[in-house]
Amino acid sequence: MRIIIAEKPSVAQAIAGVLGNARKSDGYIECAGSTRVTWCFGHLLEQARPEEYVDGGKVLASHLPVIPTDWKLSPRDGGAGKQVKVIRDLLKGADEVVNAGDADREGQLLVDEVLLFLNWKGKTSRLWLSSLDDASVRKALSGIRDNAAMRPVYESALARQRADWLMGMNGSIALSRNLQACGVPGAWSIGRVQTPTLALLVDRQRDIEHFKARDFYQVVAHLDGGIKAAWQVPDDFVDEDGRLLDKAKADETARRITGKAARVTKFTRKTGERAAPLPYTLGGLQKAASSRFGLSAKDTLAAAQELYEAKITTYPRTDCSYLPIEMHSSAGGILKAIGSEGIAGLDPARKHAAWNTGKVEAHHGLIPTGQNPDAASLSAHAKRVFDLIRESYIRLFMPPETFETREALFDIDGLGFRAVARTVLEPGWTKLGGKDDDERQEQGEAAGTLPDLREGEARTCERGGVIGKRTTPPKPYTDGTLIATMTGVHKLVTDPKLKARLKETSGLGTEATRASMIEVLIIREYAERAKKEIQPTDRGVQLIDMLRKVAPELADPGYTALQEDALADIAAGRAPFAGFMDGQAQAVRGFSRTLLDGKLTDNQLVMRACPACGGARCAKLKSKAGNSYHRCMDCQAAFGDDVGKPGKRFEDKPSGESNGVKDGKQSSAPAATGPQCPACKKPTFKNETKTGKPYFRCGGCKGAWWPDRTSAKKLGSKWETMK
Repeated sequence: MRIIIAEKPSVAQAIAGVLGNARKSDGYIECAGSTRVTWCFGHLLEQARPEEYVDGGKVLASHLPVIPTDWKLSPRDGGAGKQVKVIRDLLKGADEVVNAGDADREGQLLVDEVLLFLNWKGKTSRLWLSSLDDASVRKALSGIRDNAAMRPVYESALARQRADWLMGMNGSIALSRNLQACGVPGAWSIGRVQTPTLALLVDRQRDIEHFKARDFYQVVAHLDGGIKAAWQVPDDFVDEDGRLLDKAKADETARRITGKAARVTKFTRKTGERAAPLPYTLGGLQKAASSRFGLSAKDTLAAAQELYEAKITTYPRTDCSYLPIEMHSSAGGILKAIGSEGIAGLDPARKHAAWNTGKVEAHHGLIPTGQNPDAASLSAHAKRVFDLIRESYIRLFMPPETFETREALFDIDGLGFRAVARTVLEPGWTKLGGKDDDERQEQGEAAGTLPDLREGEARTCERGGVIGKRTTPPKPYTDGTLIATMTGVHKLVTDPKLKARLKETSGLGTEATRASMIEVLIIREYAERAKKEIQPTDRGVQLIDMLRKVAPELADPGYTALQEDALADIAAGRAPFAGFMDGQAQAVRGFSRTLLDGKLTDNQLVMRACPACGGARCAKLKSKAGNSYHRCMDCQAAFGDDVGKPGKRFEDKPSGESNGVKDGKQSSAPAATGPQCPACKKPTFKNETKTGKPYFRCGGCKGAWWPDRTSAKKLGSKWETMK
């Protein structure tokens, strides 16, 4: 029996539809040839919380950083546990398992980790799907490979997952403890990609706030014949950006050239052509959808995923613009299916430079599959996004834009002037659809006309003119421009060697994660949307400013982009998994202590010895009602105030209270109703950890237990006895 495990139910249905004789069962589909197709719901498993790796079940400052030696996974809440059981039961009779996760490193990980969790040691293969139309699924099924060949891709995803956990969990706990000790309430979070992305937003806001507009000037010579030529200002008169700031100099030059002869020193005339843009990557699609339709990166990805699952377009999470030449033979059928009839110059046999198998990596560019989009019930966003993908594909088979550029250099009273004109001879592909920002910029680079001229020919400067201009501030980020900056993060790096290295990598985050990272910042209230713009909140600005005081690397996009570079090396088999993880562990040791002990704010509190754990980080705080109390930032024990020192310890809270402290006073506890304490034979209190996980505490002997895994009404594993 062969078991195929897809990433999600819709993909399983597409595979089962091609295999034939599909019969739906509970959690899987029976198909022809003794094959059963089952599925995950994304990641079925989740990493254990830090408290599950430490004695006592509570992370103290002395535990940081928490670096697991035996990483623990467990089924996520909801239906994940049931689906894991379905897969486990299917594996009992399996001769072969096929990993049919999405065609990227996360798709590789989420199926492989389930197989490892269930201790599967049998034959394992890999099905690599780039699109879900029947022809593509059949081709992929005929080319199933050994899953062992994908081990580096799995290790790259695993390295990403564990690196995110190490930095995110340890850094967030350390930062929050430090700030709580300084009287800054609440939980704070940092992340390997999240934090430098926030730094981009903060830096852009600062650039806008600190921007000072400057007037600058352009001197234009109006020659007979309608020619306009701009003064090529010598370096002595311009600023570092090549702008003339001296209005008096501009006015003087305009007067000086009026009525003077303008001799042609050079004239060139060239024809050229511009091919249609390459097919979209996910980032390019998100930028175009943001620019043209105002869609967020998240909405664009969801729309592209909808199109993929409807078999209308290919796999969306791609960072490659090229297409395999083997797919070119299908062009005629695809063009007909997406409604390209009547478009002038369209030639299905045309081979754009995009058709280059040698440049195709794990995925190819995002294109239509040839399925009729009108047959599917698509959302409004999906229809708009499909129009972009359709337009991009059709353009590949249209003629290039042809144009002529003319350039003339003039000498007017010893000063150099330049005139340039660009004339479109044949619009070609530019006739189709709207133009995005980059295309508009290229089209408008040289307006106007320029007649044929000869070197040595003399014209007359009828008058000199001065055009006043004003610098404009940078624009706030949108989803599209932020993702473009994350992709091209090398442009922000000043170190030449690092800049050159990062130019060859995928930048900050990946095509699959950038949209979700923006949403994380918004959910955690570090950023907010204002119409199409994304701006940092005051809380986000505060976080970046604090980190840059003590650990600036954590907010440095270049530092994180190098980690993405290293993950790509692991996926390509150029670097070992173990070496990367050793480096991450070493880095998190340093960052954890820095974030825990560093001076993040000027509001540093006086710390006293903790009567419970003996540490030296017990801070005097104020409740909302203004009452004084003390809390240890290491063991989290709370005490009343005794003439400025920690006094009587507050009892741990029953469920629903906050550590037994309300408004700085010990709260009255309702009767314990939990399972009986094995030692005292008294009912226990049901409590929750700071992360919301339930546990039971005995008010008498102070013993604590996790709930039993099989029944939440029973005591499970015991914590170390609390002092």
